[in-house]
Amino acid sequence: MLFTRFALAFTAISVASALPIRTFRQTRHIQPHQRADAINVNDVLDELSNNGTVPVIISPDDGGAPKVVIGGNATEVPQGGSEKIVLAHFMIGNAFSYTKDLWKKDIQMAQDAGVDGFALNLGSDDWQPARMDDAYSAARELNSDFKLCISFDMAVLPGNSASDAAALKQYITKYAKHPNQLLVDGKVFASTFSGEKSNFGHPTPQDGWNAEFKQPLEQAGTPVHFVPALFVAPEAISGDWSNTVDGLLTWNSAWPIDLTSQSQNVAGVVGALAAPVLDQVKEAVGSMDADTQFIGAVKNAASAATGSDTRTYMAGVSPFFFTHYGPDTFNKNWLYVSDDHLYTSRWSTLIANRDKVDMVEIITWNDYGESSYIGDIGKDQPKSNAWVDGFDHTALIPLTKYYTTAFKTGQFPTIEKDSVVLSARPHTKAAQATADGVGKPLNWELVQDRLWADFLLSGPATVTLATTDGNSQSWDVAAAGPGRFSIPLTVGGFMSATVERDGKTVLTCKPEGYTFTDKPETYNFNSFVAGCVAE
Repeated sequence: MLFTRFALAFTAISVASALPIRTFRQTRHIQPHQRADAINVNDVLDELSNNGTVPVIISPDDGGAPKVVIGGNATEVPQGGSEKIVLAHFMIGNAFSYTKDLWKKDIQMAQDAGVDGFALNLGSDDWQPARMDDAYSAARELNSDFKLCISFDMAVLPGNSASDAAALKQYITKYAKHPNQLLVDGKVFASTFSGEKSNFGHPTPQDGWNAEFKQPLEQAGTPVHFVPALFVAPEAISGDWSNTVDGLLTWNSAWPIDLTSQSQNVAGVVGALAAPVLDQVKEAVGSMDADTQFIGAVKNAASAATGSDTRTYMAGVSPFFFTHYGPDTFNKNWLYVSDDHLYTSRWSTLIANRDKVDMVEIITWNDYGESSYIGDIGKDQPKSNAWVDGFDHTALIPLTKYYTTAFKTGQFPTIEKDSVVLSARPHTKAAQATADGVGKPLNWELVQDRLWADFLLSGPATVTLATTDGNSQSWDVAAAGPGRFSIPLTVGGFMSATVERDGKTVLTCKPEGYTFTDKPETYNFNSFVAGCVAE
């Protein structure tokens, strides 16, 4: 059946952290997630299964046998480290008409996904504080342990004077004793989007945040654990910012942002990507490269300031990114590569490195304008209806639950029911829109016209993907666990997946409302997402 409201049954199983597993390395560049080539897949699956590990199966692009991802994708979960927390970034600016009942609905859905709390992005609209009040009230009325914290959007909030900082302090003080306020080490957790240029009337931003925000709150008995998303170099975190921040959210770690049409020399190229470019894409998607240097900087800052590694590193994870605004509105028209199972690949990488990562922020719950949402589509969109309406992403909720559980507990859930999440864009990347006044987004050349499928399998099975009645591909999977498969899309076709076991079809998924075209009216590089779970 199609996912309606999401409650997949999982039972946690322990995964040893020091199991002897076979690893496979590419000679060119070692990434946290590796693919196994030229091996007997079933042999490797048997070995991993015998060792109690959870392999991830991925189909190759050339239509050959499935491959096992083992060098950091869900094969073993490092134990130890800090208590793990998962937040989702919530744009209050997209919640103008929200009632407390809507807040409650979203909170409960987030809990279904294994999310511990919302980071409430507070902007400059005068109505936003009232919506934030409603969020805190709703969480209290639910009598749940769901947490909330404020993420000050310093891209729009003023940060030029002491009075600007005073407004931020008032919000911290107001909710400090609220039962649903997120605390870390007994301190109010606070974050930002940007803020590296906010000096609050002082010579430097570091001085400003310290003198006008952190120190006054500390002196007033309301200390904060300050983990902003600053867009600065790693050495700045371990240097100039080391006595100001208590950690860092690396916002841009959620996507392979350095992967651009220009960097790959494919600007204007209409055809399929060449093999070397595809290799670069696959290596970049889900990688830990954007995190590693900042993790070191955060820990070095902790050592310099306190003599111990007490700081918080928060990584970002996101399913998609596409924004399509013209010069007459926000003048934002680009995408980040989200193919090759970006969302689950990134989660797998973070799980494999959970001993280094304290918190994860899902980017986002409801940023419709950038297509990164996993929550319901609300009616308060920021002029993004053209590429958001009809493109529900909530099928990611149960998939998110699987990965958040492993990240937080160090245990992979046992999959009790087979399920699949399918995603694809609505038109060919080379298509010429007939009525689009904005133009193609930057980096469109790097996307692939493929159907992406994320299975959660309860046991050995044969999985099949199809895009027309005559275009399908099947794979035999020898063990339970997550499986990632992909086939080319077909113009005029659909998306479909089946799971067969012991000669019986146990899951069929053919979502309505999707077709793949080469003649769109407007450009839309958002993804159509649908999911099904076995009865």
